Amino acid sequence: MMQTPEPVPPALPARKPPWLLIGILAAVFVLPVAAAWLLYLNIDHVHFNTNQHGEFVKPARPLALATLPLPLAGGTLAPNYFKGRYTLVYLSAAVCNPDCEEALILTRQTRIALGQKIESAQRLYLAEGVPANPAKLLREQPDLTVADVSGAAGEDFIRQFSLDGRSAPDVGKYIYLVDPRGFYIMRYSISGPPEGLLKDLQHLLGQGGGM
Repeated sequence: MMQTPEPVPPALPARKPPWLLIGILAAVFVLPVAAAWLLYLNIDHVHFNTNQHGEFVKPARPLALATLPLPLAGGTLAPNYFKGRYTLVYLSAAVCNPDCEEALILTRQTRIALGQKIESAQRLYLAEGVPANPAKLLREQPDLTVADVSGAAGEDFIRQFSLDGRSAPDVGKYIYLVDPRGFYIMRYSISGPPEGLLKDLQHLLGQGGGM
């Protein structure tokens, strides 16, 4: 009699080598963090593929934060205020003229336009004195931090926003961008394209800069 051949058991699925799994985990968890730190360490060399947005501060420099009074909220600016978020800084007189109002509106709209990443940015108005109409400012700019830089400490602090870090800054002419490490990295003319600040900020946040 002929014997019926025994059925061949199905082949087991090939096991993935351990190094492949390690590589996948590294790509998912490690590379984004490494990319963010590389961006921070090389912010001077980031290319935005445009020449009409912000003006780089070269080299980017850390800001020494002064004890600045907060005339609307009370108290003083926290020593770690700049840490962890991008900060849109505007310097102007205590009496906010139409250019000042437009600049503050631009920073507000830019932050709102970040959508889900809105908490990655904050706004700081450096006023040379107590604002002339605090009630109006609070009503129209509820998320705005207002600091008084009219004192000696404030005068030294705002000099850091000039290009050389020592001269008197251009009052009312620029919006300054400070990164989450507290480094002053870029400035934007208030007469420039209004969408430039948003595009650059979205670019930075898209590369992991909003940690």
